[in-house]
Amino acid sequence: MNAADPLLPLRYLHTIHAAPECSRLREIYTDVFGGITFHEGYYEPEDRDAALIYVADHMIEVMSPRHTDDMGYMFARYLDKAGPGYHSISFRIPDCEAAHERCSELGVRINTAWPGLIFLHPKSTGGIIMELTDHMMPNDPWDLPHWRRDWAEGRPQKPHALSHIVCAPRDPEMAIAFLVDVLSGTAHEPVNIDWPEPATATRVDVADISLLVLNPVDKQDGPLARFANGTNGGVYALAWRVNDAGSAADWFANNHGGAIPTEPLPAGTGYSHAYILDGARHWFVDRGS
Repeated sequence: MNAADPLLPLRYLHTIHAAPECSRLREIYTDVFGGITFHEGYYEPEDRDAALIYVADHMIEVMSPRHTDDMGYMFARYLDKAGPGYHSISFRIPDCEAAHERCSELGVRINTAWPGLIFLHPKSTGGIIMELTDHMMPNDPWDLPHWRRDWAEGRPQKPHALSHIVCAPRDPEMAIAFLVDVLSGTAHEPVNIDWPEPATATRVDVADISLLVLNPVDKQDGPLARFANGTNGGVYALAWRVNDAGSAADWFANNHGGAIPTEPLPAGTGYSHAYILDGARHWFVDRGS
């Protein structure tokens, strides 16, 4: 691919976290994770509340149906079927209409399409629900002339950068091929890991983000296989860089927003602590790891 390819991502845009209570998650991502909420809104055609939040250099979009029991709306149906957790990932592209045409040429299936954005069908991406859009997010500080990605650097207790996105898709090999062949990603040599279970881990760099695609040895049982074979968007965890893992764990357990205990992880995993927030896993990476 080349710079003129409409499927060449300009940047990673956001990770969507689907949950029943948008306001609760917004408070936790801002007060505990130290994020910045820069836009909130209600989209009536889908009966959906949303909040756009930067946690360090990574944008999270929290979404929730306003009436979780109204199955007349698509997002309520998704949450009822899949439960809370990461819904999808999103890349900004230069021209959505051209990207849509290119997907048709390549045989990439489109799940849904609206003006300026398309959701790719997970059967074409290996199991990752993926949005491509040319939209500018409202009030996005990233688009300001003096925005600095490292604005959160130096904080001892809260994430200062996203290390990578951990994916456990239904078809890891297809997911890697899609990220490389369609989105111009660069795959690194796979490595063997033992946690959260024996698997191979392949890092793929796409635009300005790294995705770690996990392929478990056991395809039927185990946490990764059970996740991959369930209803989800393919994102297993967000791995955050922290300056001091101990201070971060203490802050999450003892903060003004309430006790949010983290789980210490075994040495040698590459991660220090794990925390689950409404179905979404967050892992801490010690500085220098």
